[in-house]
Amino acid sequence: MKKFLYRHGWSYDQVRHLKVVPLCFLVYILATYGFTEMTRNQSIGQETPLIIHLSDFGFEDESVEKNHSWTDGLGNNRYECTLLGMDPAANQHVRFNIQVVDYQEDINPVVGYLREMGISVPQNTFQTQDLEHYLEELHELNAEQWGSELAYSSQTFDVELTSYGIPSNAIYLLSGNRAIIFRYNTKIDITQELIDSVVSIYQKSFY
Repeated sequence: MKKFLYRHGWSYDQVRHLKVVPLCFLVYILATYGFTEMTRNQSIGQETPLIIHLSDFGFEDESVEKNHSWTDGLGNNRYECTLLGMDPAANQHVRFNIQVVDYQEDINPVVGYLREMGISVPQNTFQTQDLEHYLEELHELNAEQWGSELAYSSQTFDVELTSYGIPSNAIYLLSGNRAIIFRYNTKIDITQELIDSVVSIYQKSFY
């Protein structure tokens, strides 16, 4: 703390005579300033109407665990909802998490898409021919069937999922500057009805 104050113009005598209470107050001010700077360019999430419902997937007894939209620190518009319900055919509980990202024009949407998968790629060095290498551990889906330019999943659809969420599956879709991430942790049938419901999110507005 003393070194910080010296670097910002405080004299030795000013620091030496600084009392405990003023020092605590100064720490509080600095912490508040840091938090303000960190969040200055990020909008706090606001409640927003649901853009999709469990009934769209053929499931019942919907309850909403999370539903909000916000603008992140890079200026990308984001939406996230988590839905809980029941699969009447299998008589089991289901939990879906859906995230949507609209990348702002300065962000390469493919780079942003990879980052949603946890793949860190420097935007200024990314080359399209390297895409296959980055995605080699994921499972390619039929992009045309999913109405997307890129479509991958973290697991194959025959992997046995449990209600504990280990493992879970995530489907990553990209079309234009919009990415859709659809996560679920119980075994479900990937029907054309479900695919069409997920793909319909491309046409919906959440802000």
